[in-house]
Amino acid sequence: HRRVFSAEGPGLIRHMSNDRPELRNPLVKRMTTVDASREVVVIIDPYSTGCCIAEEIIKRGFNVIALWTEGFSEEMKKHVPLSVGNVTYFKEVNQAETLEKT
Repeated sequence: HRRVFSAEGPGLIRHMSNDRPELRNPLVKRMTTVDASREVVVIIDPYSTGCCIAEEIIKRGFNVIALWTEGFSEEMKKHVPLSVGNVTYFKEVNQAETLEKT
């Protein structure tokens, strides 16, 4: 049995992160000057998995703006995974014809 690392070539499947030395040590909490409550993260079409990501970002204290692309249905916007429950965005924005109009 030969140990294979994902860096050795394309087409390899990573089952574990053994080939990522930076992930072997325990996480270190670092001090930061960022006040998350004054920062915003924009998530484009936070549908399904994107909704889970939004929830995690909100838990970390950031405001989340949901940017819905043109043609994204209202019904799809309401789909929230059961594991998330209810997500409240700081703001919801719908894509317009141009960046300025958005």
